[in-house]
Amino acid sequence: MGIDRKKVGELTINFLQQHHNVHNVKVVNFENEIWLVEARVHSSSGPSVRKIRVDGETGKIISVE
Repeated sequence: MGIDRKKVGELTINFLQQHHNVHNVKVVNFENEIWLVEARVHSSSGPSVRKIRVDGETGKIISVE
C-alpha cells in the first residue's frame, strides 16, 4: 500500500477545496488498491455528498461522483 488513510483524507480535502467548502471527509473503504472517500461539501449549487476514488499507490484521484 502506497498511501495511508490519513494521507488519503488530506489529498481529498486539498482536491475538493479548489471548488467547494468541505465540511466532513470520511475514508470509507480500501479495496483492490483503491480508497473510497465520502465528503460533505457545499458549493454554489448547494450542499451535496461527493464520493471520491483514490489510487492507493499513487494518490491520484480516479473519480468523483
